Amino acid sequence: MQRIFFLALFSLFCGQVFAQSWPSKPIRVYLPQPPGSGVDIILRKAFEEIQPRLGQTMVIENRPGGNSVVATEACAKAAPDGHTICVLNTDPIVSNPLLYAKLPYDADRELRPITNLYYILTGVFVKAAVPVNSIKELQAYAAAKPGVLNTGTFGPRSSLDMSRLYLGDQWNTTITGIPYPGGPQVFNALAAGDIDMAALGAYGGLSLIKSGKVKLLAVSGSRRLAMFPNVPTLNELGLGDLPSGHSWWGLLGPAGMSEAVTQRLNAEFLHTFREPKFAAFLAELITEPNVGTPEQFGTLIRADRERVARLIKQYKWTME
Repeated sequence: MQRIFFLALFSLFCGQVFAQSWPSKPIRVYLPQPPGSGVDIILRKAFEEIQPRLGQTMVIENRPGGNSVVATEACAKAAPDGHTICVLNTDPIVSNPLLYAKLPYDADRELRPITNLYYILTGVFVKAAVPVNSIKELQAYAAAKPGVLNTGTFGPRSSLDMSRLYLGDQWNTTITGIPYPGGPQVFNALAAGDIDMAALGAYGGLSLIKSGKVKLLAVSGSRRLAMFPNVPTLNELGLGDLPSGHSWWGLLGPAGMSEAVTQRLNAEFLHTFREPKFAAFLAELITEPNVGTPEQFGTLIRADRERVARLIKQYKWTME
């Protein structure tokens, strides 16, 4: 018993010493989205606040595409010394484990939750040339042209692809999915007229709305956006939340990362995301901050996986 006590005391002491010397070099942050995406912009702003307190730079390594597998694997397999972390959304840690029999990472055993960061408010957009100005008109248009209307996704079985299927079911029609590596590419395709519609983070379409290249027909969330008071919510329209409307981004690290470093990172991001100025910045990007303890983030992941499992059962998907 005495030996166990001293081992525990020694482990605690080592963890505290390591935390005091950490970070000793720049921190790499894997992100499965391209530069210029909403999450990329948010992270760079957060790092401006956090880096001076850590005394080291935080460097984003953008690895988009592949249903986020590439970035997630790189994070999961990294040395658990606290100098490599990742910011991921629902797809790689909630959906992928339910959809793919063989993944190069184990989301539960190889990744350690640090904190959830924020929720994305989703917008339903159409290109300017689509002759509709409301969700009701879009539904009629889609029903009249099964398989002709298309939408941007992040690939088969991504949360955006689930939203495509969900709308198809609700409207008794078929909507074709066109895959892109990230949000900026989807919006570029929408603005260029290469795709008809998209249901993803509303912030990415703000400049395109102002320029008249796209139309915003609805938004997720519990209330209308202050900047678009005439745009109804999906709940008002009887559609509930799209699968992509539940999307969030959170901070994780390799599973072997120490408790001391995990708590330090958690504290730094909670401090930043709860600052009134940063919260106002997030509001401008049409996102809702939602930070908490590592345990709360773990609970969110498990609950979200149950939700996605119900969708998979509904669509009768099998593992690939």
